[in-house]
Amino acid sequence: MTSLVTGATGFTGRHLVAALADQGLAVRAQVRDPQKRHLYLTHGEEVILGDVCDPVLVRQAVADVDVVYHCAAAHSSCSEEEIRRTNLKSVRCILEAVHAVGDRTRVILMSSLNVLGNGSYDQAAESAPRLVTNDIHVDLKSAAEKLAEEWIARGMDIVILRPGLIYGPGDPHLAKLARAIYRGKFRFIGSRDNIVPLVHVSDMVQAMMLAARSPQAAGRVYHITDGSRTTIGQLASQLAQAISCPEPKRVMPAVVPRLANSVCTLLGKPGPVSPGALRFLGSSRHAAIDRARAELGYEPQMPLAEGIQTMAAWLREEVTTASAA
Repeated sequence: MTSLVTGATGFTGRHLVAALADQGLAVRAQVRDPQKRHLYLTHGEEVILGDVCDPVLVRQAVADVDVVYHCAAAHSSCSEEEIRRTNLKSVRCILEAVHAVGDRTRVILMSSLNVLGNGSYDQAAESAPRLVTNDIHVDLKSAAEKLAEEWIARGMDIVILRPGLIYGPGDPHLAKLARAIYRGKFRFIGSRDNIVPLVHVSDMVQAMMLAARSPQAAGRVYHITDGSRTTIGQLASQLAQAISCPEPKRVMPAVVPRLANSVCTLLGKPGPVSPGALRFLGSSRHAAIDRARAELGYEPQMPLAEGIQTMAAWLREEVTTASAA
């Protein structure tokens, strides 16, 4: 089996490439940055260097592959134009290229639980509706899902995965949270008991590889988390232990950041708390993974305490380096 991984030097992509290579599978890796190529792609992969939105390059990349893992995504620091290109145009480019070479390839499309909206939910199943969030990253994920559904209706073999927050060594999101805790600047929003949907990158990779080979996964959507009801308080406690600093205690009323964001919006300015941070900290979200368990054979292996330990040394270096800067 030959696999194409787009965004192969990104956080999830590079972990997936390593796992595929460890199993002796042929890997074709699409990357844009040649420096990252030499830093992360050390397993003998075939490298496709170029833009995932280039139709000619993408058609070459998908030729003769069995599975496309579409992991490429633009970071929040990118321009809105770049985010739209990478997070939606690339999906269209991949699907059109796969169709052009004969539709025999399975596409694993990385989406997000965030498409379920900014509010709280419990035991949310894949049948729950997508909601508008006014967060460009999330709403483009919803648009990508809709596009994929159109191609599924035409017979294309696509599997949509909706992970929670993917964490592990090299994860920028928990590193940012750990730095705030280390500096004493972290505040809970509304409650310490809000549930946060998490999945360790090793479990995410397991789910992706299972989705690639499960016959009944074609055309299906799967929620992927560690299956726990981990609260933001428990997560912050584990991070504080990992970086050897006091556990945060302060809780900010949820109305404060929401009101501040509303005022800033009226003034045409960005709010003090990003939509993603407000959703992550200020809502309680638990998604059911029953479908992934039943149809993919997915079973999370990495509980939170062990997952944080896999990145503890890296986190300590991250927070101390940032504090010294």
